[in-house]
Amino acid sequence: MKRILDKIHRLWAKGVDFDQKEIKKAMKKNELLHLDIDFTAKCNLNCFYCDRTPDRFSRKNREELTLAERKNVIAQAKALGAKTVEVPGAGEPLLDPYFWETIEYINGLKIIPVIFTSGHQLDENTVDKLFKKNVTIFIKYNHTDPVIQDKIVKYVGYGIKANKIFQMFQDKGFNKTKPTRLAVDMVITPQYHDIDIVKTIFRYCRNNNIHFYITTLIPEGIADNKNKLMLKTEADQLLEEFRLIDEREFGIKYTPTRPMIGGYQCNQVNVGVHVNLYGEVYDCNGLGRFLGHIKQNTLAEIWNSAYARYIRSNFQNGYCLPRERVWNGIEEKGMDRKVIDYFNWKTKNGTDKIVECGLKYLGYYL
Repeated sequence: MKRILDKIHRLWAKGVDFDQKEIKKAMKKNELLHLDIDFTAKCNLNCFYCDRTPDRFSRKNREELTLAERKNVIAQAKALGAKTVEVPGAGEPLLDPYFWETIEYINGLKIIPVIFTSGHQLDENTVDKLFKKNVTIFIKYNHTDPVIQDKIVKYVGYGIKANKIFQMFQDKGFNKTKPTRLAVDMVITPQYHDIDIVKTIFRYCRNNNIHFYITTLIPEGIADNKNKLMLKTEADQLLEEFRLIDEREFGIKYTPTRPMIGGYQCNQVNVGVHVNLYGEVYDCNGLGRFLGHIKQNTLAEIWNSAYARYIRSNFQNGYCLPRERVWNGIEEKGMDRKVIDYFNWKTKNGTDKIVECGLKYLGYYL
């Protein structure tokens, strides 16, 4: 580890390990590096912090992208420069009937598949298959205590299964590569997390080459509740505590940025887009800002629209708009929250036809 302490991004998981130099180069060349895309809305769990908004899982007379349309979006992303296809999950990706066929397609394009999973659908055979398919795994792991894990996801028996699957990934060797192909996906909430438990998991990850993807929750969907969200000052204090652990115990120095613990810097907005089940395009899977609709315009047209270019023009460096909105007291809900920035931009810059075409297609009239 000592040889890479000066390169914090090398401690991140394969597929999300873009350093600032690569990000800024892509921005200069107008390249899309990272496509987020939802696969299915089905999920066995009922996590109390779930950030799914209805537009990610409710049909509302909308048709989900077909397999052919999904592949077409991925191919368009590849043409724009995509190196990673991430599936954050409107539901559990492994429940999608076309999961494996899509993974094969992504592999064929020589793109890294990154999958967020609860692990609930996995066994030794699927773990082995994921390893052979070059998949990077972000596994939901909220606590070391199975009983508390069950309470968080509201599913009895999940905690024991999560512990078992987490170990299976390690036994298979997902964390034996550099960069690692295994990450812990944890959402810290005041209701369920003792900070000492989080620190224990953090140290375990550092010592075992596991990316630590731990953050405060995104205030969307079920989690759109101020009582579940850490105060801004609390989030800053949390980041500082883990920065000190890294510096004192592991010799890793960095300047932390909200909302990620451990030095990870999200730049999704600068080099990525999110496409939901129905083809709606946003700047990130936190559903920050609506950019257009893939059934109305190509991904290239959406990517190159005036509003989209404006959004990614400033270096993100971890800044998370969905959280900042709540901290700053912006009260809009649903789609209104996702277009407020566009309306503000529109008053100064004029209409973006790509955005308005997509909104009209949704039935959101301006």
